[in-house]
Amino acid sequence: QEDKVFEGNPVICLKGVAVREWNSGRSGSLMEAGVMQVQPKLPEVQRLQQWWAKSGSSVSLTSLSMSFDAPLTDLRTLQSKALPCTVELCGVVASFRPTHSFTSRDGKELTKREITVADASGMSMVVTLWGDRAKQEDKVFENHPVVSIKGVLVKEWNSGRSGSLLEAGSLSFQPTTPAAQQVQQWWSEGGSKQRLTALSQEMGGGGAARAATSGASTIAEMRMAAEQVSSQPEIFNITCRLAQVQTSKQGQSQPLYYMACQEPRPGSNLPCQKRVAEDGFCAACNRAGKAAPRMNIRCRFSDFADSAWLTTFHEAAQKVLGYTAEQVKEMESGEGGRDGLEAAVRRCYFSEPLQLTIRAKLDSYNGEQRANITCSDARPVQRGVHGRSMLSSIKEMLARQAESAQTGGA
Repeated sequence: QEDKVFEGNPVICLKGVAVREWNSGRSGSLMEAGVMQVQPKLPEVQRLQQWWAKSGSSVSLTSLSMSFDAPLTDLRTLQSKALPCTVELCGVVASFRPTHSFTSRDGKELTKREITVADASGMSMVVTLWGDRAKQEDKVFENHPVVSIKGVLVKEWNSGRSGSLLEAGSLSFQPTTPAAQQVQQWWSEGGSKQRLTALSQEMGGGGAARAATSGASTIAEMRMAAEQVSSQPEIFNITCRLAQVQTSKQGQSQPLYYMACQEPRPGSNLPCQKRVAEDGFCAACNRAGKAAPRMNIRCRFSDFADSAWLTTFHEAAQKVLGYTAEQVKEMESGEGGRDGLEAAVRRCYFSEPLQLTIRAKLDSYNGEQRANITCSDARPVQRGVHGRSMLSSIKEMLARQAESAQTGGA
């Protein structure tokens, strides 16, 4: 039929559509024996026309089908986009992880690599690459190249958003499009030192985030509960803000990162991650090889009534400060030096509320038993979720007060 039949957003009725999965989406095909009616006289047609005229033509539609013709999406827009969705991204590789090989549940040997992509919106998201794309040499991802990624399936994971490059998608390095040039200019003119807001919740070696095992919800409650911990770890979820980072100790500058060995462990694809000497030699691997910065900082977190100093390791530290370990290293060795780095860190104080995952466990230090309390994860507070939780707590408190008043009056 002529194109004009389909112009003007007509309502159509299709009968005999075979729907199948295709490219991790769903697509339909009108069978030869099927029927297509344009603007049929049915009650449903009038309702659809009214919806389209009133608001349907301007709403953000969630597509069930995979499409590579979707417009380029920046990460700030993606933050509020309905999930799951498939998008095209253009950004800088802010950081990347080594490849990881594993066997899937159905017995397939798989290889993946996670890269963190950032764009000029000041946000970042983890995108997982698979197969040959993941197996490319590390040097391909080094020095923060600009990438264009088409066919990224975005889903909710661990209270955040993460992407996965579909098999039918594409990955291009250093594209020459106007969007890529804008991203490169943003990164060169200050984006590399900007505090990024992460859409993804990255987890280190332990896997997915653990649910709280304690009812403590404030720093004071966490302190009291931590005094009673045993050798079995207790997990606390606390809402607070970053108040201070320990940058000096006894008059000496305190390092915020260390260089860690990135060579694979024997019999594993996971990196060693042990601290290396100044010359790059790793005592655990007994050789000098690839190394990368990893953060290890002491942070003072505060809520409305109390504060606590907590050791905060690499993954959580990066999200608390909003900088990758590579960015911290670059700032310290850049024009501003250590003073510039400390100034950037101070700008993070009390800036955004954070949801911390805190782990407490009884350990032995020089023969003395005491609680080891560390921050294992951090994420921006989802204000809507947190607000509803606070309202629920207030309603419960008012209900208890009313019940107590009735009992006392009786």
